[in-house]
Amino acid sequence: MRDSIIEVKDLTKTYNGTKAVRGISFSVKKGEVFSMVGPNGAGKTTTVEILECLKTPSSGHCSVFGHDINKDGYKIKEKIGVMPQEFNTFERLTAKENIKLMADLFDNKNVDKIIKLVGAKKFEDKKFSDLSGGMKTKVGIGMTLVSDADLIFLDEPTTGLDPHARREIWKVIKKLKKEGKTVFLTTHYMEEVENLSDRVAVIIDGRIKRIDSVKNLVDEHGGGVKVIVDDHPKAVELLKNNADEIFETDDRYVTGIFDSKYKARGTISKLFQLDCEVEVKEAGMEDVFLRLTGAKIDEKGELA
Repeated sequence: MRDSIIEVKDLTKTYNGTKAVRGISFSVKKGEVFSMVGPNGAGKTTTVEILECLKTPSSGHCSVFGHDINKDGYKIKEKIGVMPQEFNTFERLTAKENIKLMADLFDNKNVDKIIKLVGAKKFEDKKFSDLSGGMKTKVGIGMTLVSDADLIFLDEPTTGLDPHARREIWKVIKKLKKEGKTVFLTTHYMEEVENLSDRVAVIIDGRIKRIDSVKNLVDEHGGGVKVIVDDHPKAVELLKNNADEIFETDDRYVTGIFDSKYKARGTISKLFQLDCEVEVKEAGMEDVFLRLTGAKIDEKGELA
């Protein structure tokens, strides 16, 4: 693609006979937030580490800014910013001191601007060791931005954060997009994908199942309405007889997916007349993932 800054074709990576990435292909467009969503061990981190020139592929072709990762790794590293899942800082330095220390390496004088961009002004003078998880992530993103890179890799940046802190990081990522940055995000949080992504790659077991915008994925694979009931026999029977698809993902609840609200209306009305738990939800990325893979991802990133 003409406006693509990442091109991946038939990428594979094998570790000691185990295939972590199995022939995936995709592109990332300039200025977009491109999300790769999947459980732990799906191949997300391996993929980004190859693109960051930290790992070599077993086969396939990858280019970043038109540079071949196998030949021009140094040129690529000059143009990207990377925040891995585990990033290093100086615990006894303040938030500002950590960002400034990294900025000095790049002769970047815009430390205050970066601190404002990532929302770290209120705690810039606090020691890193005293910061909350969300604050630490903001500092990590700030340290990533000192190179003024056009392409930013954020590998599971909100893992382990509480909902409020997670949303604070979303604000930062949205600001990066407004600044014209391209963001490659890996995550296992479906709500995060829905709120941030221009396009999404659903990956599991080293294979990409589908790539598209959230809207197109939900329209095509999400179903119109999701109805969840407990294990009440009559409720389960109603769902099984009327829903377009049924998923029994645990011992207590059954999920029925209807292609439209109109189709679900009569069943929902009957369910509310029964003595059972009923939850009605609009379709989203969680439903897309469920229909594409037959599984869910829990809070820890494991398949459920």
